[in-house]
Amino acid sequence: MKTTPTTRAARHAVIAEIINTSHIASQEALRVELADRGIVVTQATLSRDLDDLRATKVRFSSGRQAYVLPNPDDMPDATVAARDYLERYCRDFLLTARVAFNQVVLRTPPGAAQILASSVDRAVLEGVLGCVAGDDTVLLVTDSGDRATSLATYLLHLAEQRSPEKENNA
Repeated sequence: MKTTPTTRAARHAVIAEIINTSHIASQEALRVELADRGIVVTQATLSRDLDDLRATKVRFSSGRQAYVLPNPDDMPDATVAARDYLERYCRDFLLTARVAFNQVVLRTPPGAAQILASSVDRAVLEGVLGCVAGDDTVLLVTDSGDRATSLATYLLHLAEQRSPEKENNA
């Protein structure tokens, strides 16, 4: 049994290799292939991975179906893709955004803070100096109070929510 690091990036690389070298017609077939390589995943994780990789199921002229990955030349700019993920994860996970001076505190359901923080990091938002995540809270440190307010407003807009709550009197 081949051992592979269990990071998301490593798993994505293995999934891409399997899809590009085999006819994988179902998530279950892909899950079995991954298990054969020492990578055990749930169906939910596999579904998210396929979505992240933008894999689609197509029917070939022979009638056979299989997952395929998009041509890298057809993929959007990495920054555009990162902003797409940020919007998706804000919509899915952002509950509240509160501003305190030059900081923004984001609340998520339990277990979702890491994925939201990761999407903020990947989006490389102007003025964000750092990002720290716990289980259900993300702390963003910005370069100014005004930037914190505009960032909170932007993230809430992505989540289709209201204006941020302010914690400071300054």
